[in-house]
Amino acid sequence: MTVPESTGVPYTVVALTGEVDATNSEEFYGVLESVVLQLPRLLVVDLSELTFMDSTGLRMLLRSSRELDQQGGVLVLASPQISVARVLQLTRADQLIPVYPTVTDAIAEA
Repeated sequence: MTVPESTGVPYTVVALTGEVDATNSEEFYGVLESVVLQLPRLLVVDLSELTFMDSTGLRMLLRSSRELDQQGGVLVLASPQISVARVLQLTRADQLIPVYPTVTDAIAEA
């Protein structure tokens, strides 16, 4: 997993690559937490290069979304691959965190 982040005004994009699972979910959460502490109005998590995410990764996304929401911000997801989108749908996480087809759509609509 690599997590390059790019900051724009008034949003931040975190792009994930590889996999998020029990072996690296704490590292993933640490990155999200550091971004949340910067108080972005909009945090877009780009999932276009994420090939796998298990329940621990999902838990970290939900946790970060809740924390950002408490600070008045919004976390959204963009461009999930089919396997990741399936996890979001099966767990109904896509009902809790908005999911957009592209990063551009997420920025424009959120």
